[in-house]
Formats: sequence, structure tokens, C-alpha cells
Amino acid sequence: MDARFDATLHEEFRRRLLASRESLLRTVAASDEEVSALEAPGPGDSPDHASARSMATLMSRLAGQEKRELDEVAAALRRLGSGAYGVCESCREPIALARLRAVPATRCCVHCQANQEVVP
Repeated sequence: MDARFDATLHEEFRRRLLASRESLLRTVAASDEEVSALEAPGPGDSPDHASARSMATLMSRLAGQEKRELDEVAAALRRLGSGAYGVCESCREPIALARLRAVPATRCCVHCQANQEVVP
């Protein structure tokens, strides 16, 4: 772990990541419940059923994104536990505290993240 991560910072990021995980779990659970409700057969004509299927597909995609975010939070918690948290996975330099506070599950510093997002 980076020397700048004293016990106070370690606890701050552990709390942030756990709160993010809890929030995502609640959101995913709510999404799954909504998908089940939308997919359940009910009264109505054919367009109503088509609309419900479309909405269920959309909700499934949203839940998928949230599940990926949940995986990122879990990976960040593992990095925190192993001492690798706060170090860019690309350049191995420390990630700025401001970035970690803004995006606690980040794997990369701003510079490396920008380079990964450039479309050739």
C-alpha cells in the first residue's frame, strides 16, 4: 500500500467502497424486482405486452451495468486489502487522492484512463 495511506485513509476508502457496494446491491435488487414485475403476464392487449418486454430488456441492461460496477467495487476492496489500492494498474504510479475520492473503485490514474478511452 502506498505510504500515504495511513489507517485513517484506509478506513475512509473502505467505508466509501462498502457504501457504494451497498447502494449498488440495493439498486440491482430493485432492478431485478422491476424486471420480474414487467415480465409477469397481465391484462392488456398485444402492444402493452410488447412495451412491457421492451422495458424489461432495458431494465436487464441497466442491471448488467450495475453488476459490472459491483464487480469493480469488489475488486477495489480486494486491492485495498492486499495493499495495491491507489496504485495505477497501467503506469504503477499513485492515483491522486482527489480521483480516488471521486471514483473509489478506479483502477487507473487520470492520464492512463484518458489513454485507454482514446478511440484509434
